[in-house]
Amino acid sequence: MRVYEIDRSVAIRRPPDAVFALLADVQDVEPIPRRAPVEMVKEPLGATRIGTRWHERVRLLPGWWLRIESVVTELREPNLLGMDFRSRPWSGHLTYEISTDGDRGSVLHHHEILRVHRPLSALTRPIGRALERHIRERLADLRLVLEEGAPT
Repeated sequence: MRVYEIDRSVAIRRPPDAVFALLADVQDVEPIPRRAPVEMVKEPLGATRIGTRWHERVRLLPGWWLRIESVVTELREPNLLGMDFRSRPWSGHLTYEISTDGDRGSVLHHHEILRVHRPLSALTRPIGRALERHIRERLADLRLVLEEGAPT
């Protein structure tokens, strides 16, 4: 199993609690990025806490859906949301850290460790780079959703 690490950040002109609230109920505003067909269910409904799960389906190609199961493993509202995720081709850990950016709002830090499973482990680098492009789009769309007043 090979590992690919992703670190990206985006400044958002909203306070940390607004950013955290959107991430804690992201299923209500999916798909993000807007170009990605995503179906996401949160379990249980209500406040996000340690053990909260998301069941996600992402359409990669017409007729080909990837299932991803995520569970919250770290939580410090409004500054930290971490989760383990698993699918057939890969698994890993995602941490969102939200810091205050003075009176300008927040900085959302996305840190992800991706472990690509066999037989795809030889493709870890290209899979990681493709995911990294998707994450850049996702962070830009999260900023737009938050700054343009979409419901959180």
